Amino acid sequence: MKIQALAIAAALCAALALGASTATAATNPFGLTTLDQRIVPTGATGFDQLGIGPGEGYVVREDGLGSAQPGRAERRVSLAYFGQLSDFQLADEESPARVEFVDLFGSPVEAAFRPWEALQSFIDDAMIRQVNTFATAGPVAAGDGSRSAMDFTIDTGDSADNQQLNETEWVRTLLEGGTLDPNSGIDPTGYTHPLCPPAGVPDATEAANYTGVQDYDDYFEGLVPYFYDPDDPRGASTGWPFYPGLMDRAQQPFTAAGLTVPSYVSFGNHDALAQGNQAANASFEQVATGCLKPMEGAVTGLAGLADLTPDDLNELLMSNPTATELVPPDPDRRYVSKAEYKQVFLDGTQADGHGFAEIDPAENAASGGAAGYYSFVPVPGLRMIALDSVCEGGVTGPCADGNIDDPQFRWLEGELKEATAADQLVVLFSHHAIPSLTANVPDEVALPCTAPDPHGHDVNPGCDADPRSSTPIHRGADMVELLHRYPHVVAWVAGHSHVNDVTPYPATDGSGHGFWSIRVAAEADWPQQTRLLQIFDNRDGTLSLFGTILDHASEATAPAPGIDASTLAPADLASIGRTLSYNDHQTGGVACTPDPCGEGAPEDRNVELLLADPRRGPVSPPAQGPKQGQGPGKGQSPGKGKGCSSPPGCAQSAPGAPKPKKTKCRKGLRKTKVKGKTKCKRVKKHRKGNRRR
Repeated sequence: MKIQALAIAAALCAALALGASTATAATNPFGLTTLDQRIVPTGATGFDQLGIGPGEGYVVREDGLGSAQPGRAERRVSLAYFGQLSDFQLADEESPARVEFVDLFGSPVEAAFRPWEALQSFIDDAMIRQVNTFATAGPVAAGDGSRSAMDFTIDTGDSADNQQLNETEWVRTLLEGGTLDPNSGIDPTGYTHPLCPPAGVPDATEAANYTGVQDYDDYFEGLVPYFYDPDDPRGASTGWPFYPGLMDRAQQPFTAAGLTVPSYVSFGNHDALAQGNQAANASFEQVATGCLKPMEGAVTGLAGLADLTPDDLNELLMSNPTATELVPPDPDRRYVSKAEYKQVFLDGTQADGHGFAEIDPAENAASGGAAGYYSFVPVPGLRMIALDSVCEGGVTGPCADGNIDDPQFRWLEGELKEATAADQLVVLFSHHAIPSLTANVPDEVALPCTAPDPHGHDVNPGCDADPRSSTPIHRGADMVELLHRYPHVVAWVAGHSHVNDVTPYPATDGSGHGFWSIRVAAEADWPQQTRLLQIFDNRDGTLSLFGTILDHASEATAPAPGIDASTLAPADLASIGRTLSYNDHQTGGVACTPDPCGEGAPEDRNVELLLADPRRGPVSPPAQGPKQGQGPGKGQSPGKGKGCSSPPGCAQSAPGAPKPKKTKCRKGLRKTKVKGKTKCKRVKKHRKGNRRR
């Protein structure tokens, strides 16, 4: 890997050129990037608190894809600016369909439980508020000193955690804004369900509060409990902070800010598979909408997700009553099919359904409504392509990773051909990146669709709805080979791996072209960060793609333990969530050495990525877009369609280049296209009654 030398000097230059703060660090990163400051551990023994550390500048990377030319900062022109959100894994942590107990098994099923998951909606809202502070002006200036307004954002999947309707609707509220009630569970009066006995189900009072594995008052936790109860931290959580009332406080409604620019959503495995692994079936859904929840003791009676059936739970209840608990039910815990997932966003306030209205109608019809891939042109000269990388075969284990089925692969190549013909740069985005496209599982492994149930989807919500053959299944190597045939692809932006990572994919043909793979850490796990992305034309035959890492807008240091949690504001809950995530023994920063889990190296965080400009000939600068503070309004689409009706952004001849010669045909001949070339051919005479075709 070639990384331009003198990174320290580059960081200093970036700080001076971009106005990085040299004043006393702010304790809340609101309105600041990690160029200005970073959130770091204080180094305390045991449970560690967080504080502020120095920022870090951009690392300039060439890696065989482009050459950094002097003076480019004064020449560069903005082509596009967008934000990325990823991996909310917004969980209904009270749902009976959760399998927290398998977390005790450790690898490879770690992160079935996160001690801060009840705080996730507040974390995500704090991140959206942070992104909004940069909507009117990007962190990197063009050569003339102007800073472009943000064009749009992308959400690279795993927005929900367990394919549930309520989780999906919460995600939409986070993106669009409005009142978000993160609680689940209803008054069971009048609710009939095979897993809800007529007596013993907690009432409406308990339904308004938290019920689950993080409240020892709800169940028998044993002498050395595994799950963190903020009211009584002990067992595996000994030394963790005491926050009385935290779990109940996390169930209270709040006002989500919503993004101030349009957002575009792609499918992740947790959005379309139960627990992000298995195709949802009727048994899973019956458990989800019932009242019997497996608790810590289930680790000795259930092997995992496959055992989450009514029969297995009833058997566990008979053999070990302390391993389950009755909880308030909620019909909105039902699963959503892929068509229903899309419909949630189509029913929102953004006119294009957060991208799902852009799905090709022919592809949608041919797939039985399952297609989750689309493209759009948000600014002239740039085509964004959303891929659906979910392994729809839904086999626990391999299907946590992804693949691309053959119909989508062929559609993608058609899109790349169109973009090349229009001389458009291409950025792909999806949940899985190339290293995670490993699942060699055909879609047809999932249960077949049979008949609808009362929820409006098939009795098995994860059935294979697409009648087309999914094979051959395409994995990472296939995708690299395809993309290298189309040099207009400059980047693939993804999530899934919960780590900041930037990897070059130079073409192997010696052309000097290639693309960058850009992954961002999850908002569900430490370091709970996201990324801003800006594309510039350096006016020297190269492009620069800047990536800037953001921390969410909450205090670096969490509120002091012992505080009455009912007095805490939403941002306080987000701050506590970040601190808990750092200290997690499985996925937290403390779990990895020498670099904390998820952070990546400096060359994976704030970066300037160079590329040879693949466009044909000089391209006029983009038309003057919205001035600072005048970006697209909430819910407005920045642009639709794949064509390019007029410059800028359309392919043009170089200034002074000779105009192509016009073909003239003598009398009796006419122009016709033969293999892309205009030729003159003799006009055949047709008899009356015959039609020309």
